[in-house]
Order: sequence, then structure tokens, then C-alpha cells
Amino acid sequence: MKNLSIKIKLILIFVFIKIIPLLLISYLAYKGVKQIDKYIKNSTDYLFMQSENIINQTAKLSINDSIKHLDKKSQHSLERLSYQIANDVAQFLYQRDEDLLFLSNMNINQKLLDNFYKSKNRNIILHDEYIYDDNTHEWILKNPNNERKIPKSRNILKENKKEFSFTDPAELVKKSIPLYKEITYFNVKGKELYKVSSLDKTLKDISKKTNTYVKAENYFNEIENLKQGEIYVSNVIGKYVGSKVIGNYDKIKTAKSNLKFEPENSAYAGKENPVGKKFEGIIRFVTPVFKNKKKVGFVSLALDHQHIMQFTDTINPTGKNLVQDIINAGTGNYAFMWDNKGRNISHIRDYFILGYDKNSGKRAMPWISEDLASKYKASGLEINEFLNKYQSFDNQSLDKKPNLEQVIKDGNLGLDCRYLNFAPQCHGWMEVTKNGGFGSFIIYWSNVWKLTTAATIPYYTGQYANSKRGFGFVTIGANVDEFHAAANETKKSVTNILNKQKENMKEVVIENGFEIHKFILMLINELSIVTIIMVVIVVLIALWLSSYISKKIEKLLIGTNKFAKNELDYRIDVTSNDEIGKLEKSFNNMASKIQEQIQKEKSLIESLEKKVINEVTKQRKQEQLLVQQSKNAAMGEMISNIAHQWRQPLNALALVIQNIKFSFYTGDLNKENMEKSVTKATMLTNNMSKTIDDFRDFFKPNKVKLEFSLEKSIQKVITLVEASFSSSDINIIKDFPDYRINIFGYENELSQALLNIINNARDELIENKIKDSFIEVKLFKDKSLIVIEITDNANGIKKENVDKIFDPYFTTKEEGKGTGIGLYMTKTIIEQNMGGRLYLKASSKEGSTFRIEFKNT
Repeated sequence: MKNLSIKIKLILIFVFIKIIPLLLISYLAYKGVKQIDKYIKNSTDYLFMQSENIINQTAKLSINDSIKHLDKKSQHSLERLSYQIANDVAQFLYQRDEDLLFLSNMNINQKLLDNFYKSKNRNIILHDEYIYDDNTHEWILKNPNNERKIPKSRNILKENKKEFSFTDPAELVKKSIPLYKEITYFNVKGKELYKVSSLDKTLKDISKKTNTYVKAENYFNEIENLKQGEIYVSNVIGKYVGSKVIGNYDKIKTAKSNLKFEPENSAYAGKENPVGKKFEGIIRFVTPVFKNKKKVGFVSLALDHQHIMQFTDTINPTGKNLVQDIINAGTGNYAFMWDNKGRNISHIRDYFILGYDKNSGKRAMPWISEDLASKYKASGLEINEFLNKYQSFDNQSLDKKPNLEQVIKDGNLGLDCRYLNFAPQCHGWMEVTKNGGFGSFIIYWSNVWKLTTAATIPYYTGQYANSKRGFGFVTIGANVDEFHAAANETKKSVTNILNKQKENMKEVVIENGFEIHKFILMLINELSIVTIIMVVIVVLIALWLSSYISKKIEKLLIGTNKFAKNELDYRIDVTSNDEIGKLEKSFNNMASKIQEQIQKEKSLIESLEKKVINEVTKQRKQEQLLVQQSKNAAMGEMISNIAHQWRQPLNALALVIQNIKFSFYTGDLNKENMEKSVTKATMLTNNMSKTIDDFRDFFKPNKVKLEFSLEKSIQKVITLVEASFSSSDINIIKDFPDYRINIFGYENELSQALLNIINNARDELIENKIKDSFIEVKLFKDKSLIVIEITDNANGIKKENVDKIFDPYFTTKEEGKGTGIGLYMTKTIIEQNMGGRLYLKASSKEGSTFRIEFKNT
């Protein structure tokens, strides 16, 4: 090799580095193309199957999750609706207590009772007249054209078009009727002395049960030992109204049961029988009257039960308009009410209300199961005697059958949960309200899945004082399918789209497979031809290239050495336009581009410095926005607290105004009474004004750091939220030292930070429905530190969330219920503004503890 010229060496080298590798590459390329053909086919089939499975599973999980979350949201919504109705009923009943006690303190005479009776009225909702349609066997409006035509068009701006929705108010016919069916004053022996009544205007001796409403009241024996200010409250009393037809009262059902079509003689049932007889009941309130500390008689108010029924009989829980003039129980979506024992006292189907036999004065026979009916017949006892001895809630199950014999024979359908053994939801309602709370569950009933709620009516007067369920409970039933009907439609549409997409994918895969195989064969042929041509050409030009390259290599070596020495302004003289010439040009271009790149890098560095400054400015603005959002969230909480603080003085103020009005009507309004009322009203409004001042001071920003008492600052926060926390049954425990602890800083910002932590604890306690819930606030010194610890029993924070709770916009709450900036801003206030430290000290199933530390200077 030493004796060979450079030209020969170049030729030999060219052959070894070009022809042999070219042949080898061609062979490898051929084998590779064949493998690629096989791999692409297998991969395409596999990816098609995997894609199909992933799409199907993703769609299924998404739809199922949508249904699940939609159901949960609807469940909470109906629970809150039940809770609100139950509390409205309780407030209404407590107002009757106030009426009774007010009347007992007056100088009672016939004129007073007449005026009082006329002054106590309340609106009820009425529906239009309905008639039976023989063609459709449905009840229809007699005059459908009377319905108000409401324009549906809206002038909507383009900015507001997305998800624009509205609900026009329903036009409801209302009528004002007396609150009470009867107001009486009777002496200690039961002799009625004064009376206003729409039941029986005759003065009677009510010590005899036969002289009471439907012969069912025995209140005279129960009020004998009442003390001044104590109140007797009866059960719901009324004549039972039955029906031998369950559901829609139509001619098909009556004919099938060999009954006459007499809907007016059967119980009212909303749209199922809008012309039926309504249940007419009362709730009696009695309190003693004293003169000179001596009991001289009793005053009695018989509340028209129709006002109680209005709370549930007009509610459509799943309708667009919540309140309607008539409800169709056949849809399964309606509200109803039970007393504290589990007896039905309000239902759109009046035949389900458990009333009394007007002849005997005893409770009518309730609807019972077949197995219980057999035991009753075998006992030979009267039904009430039998049930008093029988076990209540006896293995209630859907497997048990209702006793239809009593329906067909007597039309007895009154509901008493204690003996409705074929309806296990009764047991569920009692368990939900066991401790006076509210909740819900889902049950398969009447061939559909139904969500049913229960909420305690928190009225605790008289016989209801010792019942955790108070007056009873409100229940709402709703068909689950109606909640996720939209999700089901989406599922159907998505399934159709997926099926079409899978067919399209399959056609594309087959077509692509054919094209790929065709391309592979063409590629192999072209590769073989090109390889042969390349070998020939390489051999022919090897000699020429060897001499040409040897001349050019030296120039390139010189240029490369210059470039390696960072002489970037050096350029090679280009003497040709061939590959070597292009290489020379490429070298020159590379040198020029590197020079340009260096200049660009300098410019980029300057630009980046400007961007960093801009980003820092944006970050500061973002932090200011977070502060404002946090204040806005706190403002919302404060408004809620103001509502709680004002509720009691507003009620008291309303009572003062009502007393002035009544005193005016009775002629007792004089200067002394007016001054007392004005003084009391002024005191109430001053207290409300002070509440506003306290909340306003809370949000005043501190411009300078001041020394302040930590104990007083914490107490101020607790005072602001105490009323709202109390309404949620959350106990706030304070553990303060007996010595004063002061710090130097921004008092209002610290108060806002503490409020964020306490409100977060409250939200978790309410969401997790914690029994005996509490929030404990400790203040103490730990060596050189001043420490505030806030502890709750809300089941703690999930491990995966512990490291993220102080991140901005991180929240575990439902969308629309949390901003995710509370704890972030709290940490910013404590650590950046106050120079302290905030961290999660402990979190477990027993609860969480947040610790705030300040240096004791």
C-alpha cells in the first residue's frame, strides 16, 4: 500500500466505502422493508383494536360518571329543598304559638276573638276547574283558553347567547282564607264562653269528647296541668276520606272494579281526581289563661290544616316551576309530610292521609300488608287495639304485599309508616330523621328507581318537645331516570357515533394496508434497480472523483483548521458548482450563520431580560387579583353571617309591628304602648346597625402595623361567624390562656386569614355530615413562639391533597363552590405580611390541625 499513489488509494477506498456498503445497505433495506411491511400490518390491526377499546371504555366511563355526578347533585338539591320546606313548616307552627300566647295575655271577650279571627288570613293556591275527557280518559281543564299567553321570544345579545336560559313565573290563582277554623275561650270546667268557628258555632262542653271535632279530641284531659305559658298541640285531626281507586280516577278502573264512576264521592288526588273530596283537618293549640296568678280558663286555636298541606301539595320537585297549582302524583315526583310517629298528615292523594272515623272518633284503619291483615283478622280485636299491641316496622320489605281487600271493600288507604310493612322506605325515612336531621336514599319502587328524601320539621312545642323528629318530617319522591335522561340521550348519540367511526376506521385500515403493501413492493423493485445503477456509476466515476477530490481536500482541510481556531471570518474560495463546491459554499454559509447566530443570541438575551421584567410585573398583578378574590369570597361569607345575625331581630321587629297593628284594631293602642313598642323597635334596629358596623370594621384594611391583642382578634372572628355556625350545629371551642398575648402586625389581615381556615373547616364538617362537629381554637406560648392552633373533626385531608392545599386555585369543592385561593392567600398573609409561619400540623380520620406560629418578640 505504501507504493500506491494517492489516486489509486482513493479509488480503492472509494470502492470499499461506497460499493460494498451500498450493496450491504441495499440487502439490509430489502430485509427491513419486508419486516416493516409485516410490522405495519400487525401494528395497524393492534392499534385499531386498542383504539376501539379505549374509545368504548372512555365513552362508557364518561357517561357513567356524568350520570353519577348528575344524580348526586340532584340528590343534594332535593335534600336541601326538603330541609327548606320542613323549616318553613316549623317557622309557620311557631308563629301559631306566638298567636296563642299573645291572645292569652289579652282581656278576652267575643269582640276580641272576632277581630283576631278576621286579622289572621293567609293565601292558598287554587287550580282551575277540571272535567273528565271520555276520549282520553284523562282529567283536562274545562277552559284551557284561560291560560295566560306569555311571549317566549327574547332579544338576546350575541355575547349572552351561550346556554341562555329563562323560566317565566307560573300564573297562580291565590285566595286569602282564615288561618284558623275555630278560636274559643272556655273555662276550667270545659264550658265554651266565647267562640268564633267555621266548624260549629254552638257553645259546647268540650270536656266531653263527643262535642269535639269529629269526636276525636281528648285535649281537655291533657291540658289540666298546663302552667302559664305552656302550650298543648294536638295531632292532625280530621275525618278520613277514602278511595277504592288508586292512581288516576277514570272510568276504565271503576268499570274493571265494578264501581260507579263517582269521582266527587272519592278523595281528592290532584290531577288524578281534581274534583274529589278534600281532607279537612285541624291542629289544635291550647294554653291556659291566668288572672291575678289564678288559672281562669283556656284559649284554643284550631289551625286550618289546609295551610300545612300547602307547603307540600303545591311542590313539583323536578318541574321547571317549583310551585304549581296542581300536582300529578302519577309522575312519581311530589312532596308529602308525616308526623313524628310516622303517620301521613299531608299528601297530594288525600286518601293517603290517616284520618279518623267520624262516628267512633277513633283512627280509621290504615293500609297494612297481607300478612299483617291475616294476623289482625285472627286476633278478633278492634284495629287500633290490635296495632297498639303489634310490633311496629316489622321486617319491612318489598317482598311483602299490600292488603288490597281493605281497599276494594272499604277504601281504607291511610298511611301509617309503622305498619306499612310492604314499603321499606318508611324504615329508611325514620332512620334518616332519627336524630332530627335530613338526608336521602334511592329505592326501587313501583318498577322504577326513585330518589326519596326526608327532613325533620324542627318544631318542638307541647307533645313534640321530647321528639327528635319534632313535629314530623317532610319527604320528597322523584324518579331517578328523569335526572339523567339527558345523559342517556348523550350515551345513545355517542354510541351511534362510535359505531359509525369504527366502521370508517376499519375501512381506512384495510385501504391503508393495501396501499402500504403495494408501496413496499414498488420500493423493493426501485431499490434493486437503483442499487445496480449506483454500482455501475460509482465504478465509472471513481477514477475521476479520486483525482478531483484529492485536489479539493487540501482546501477543505485548510478551511477546517481555520474554523477550528475560531477564525470565523475566514472563507474558502469557491471554484466550482459541484458537490465539493457546494461543500465549500456550505462551509462559508455555516461560518456566516454562526456569526449571525452569535448576534441573535445577544439580542435574545436582551429580549429575555425584558420578558423577565414583564413576567414579574404580571405576577405581582396576579397576586393582587388573588387578594381581591379572597376578599370577595370572605365578603360573601360575611353577608351570609349578617343574614344569620339579623334573622332573630327581624322576627322580633315583625312581631312588634304586628302587635301595634293588633292593638290598633282592638282599641288598646295608647301612648304608653306606642312608646314601649317604639323603644323596643329602636333597640332592635340599633343592634342591627351595630352588627353592620362590626362587619364593616372587619374589612377595613390596615395601612400600618399596630400592636393588638390576639385573644380579642380571634374572639372577634368567632363572634362574626357564631350565629351561622350555630345554625349548622357546629360547636366552637375556645382555649385561651389567662394572660394577655399581643403581637405587632395587621390585625384585619390576620382576622381574614383565621376566617378562611375556620370557614374551610366548617365546609368540610357540613359536607361530611359530621355528628357532634366542633372547631377548637387554641392560643398559647410555646417557648419562643406564639402559637394559634385550629382543630376540627372533619375526617382529615386526603394524603394525595396534603402537599397541594396551599397551592393557588387548588380546591376539592364542587365547581362554583370554591375558588381555591383561600388557603393560598392565608399562607401569604401569615408568612409574607405578618412574618409568621402556617402549616398543616396533623391530619387523620379524627380531623385536621392547622398551626400558626409567630416569634415572641
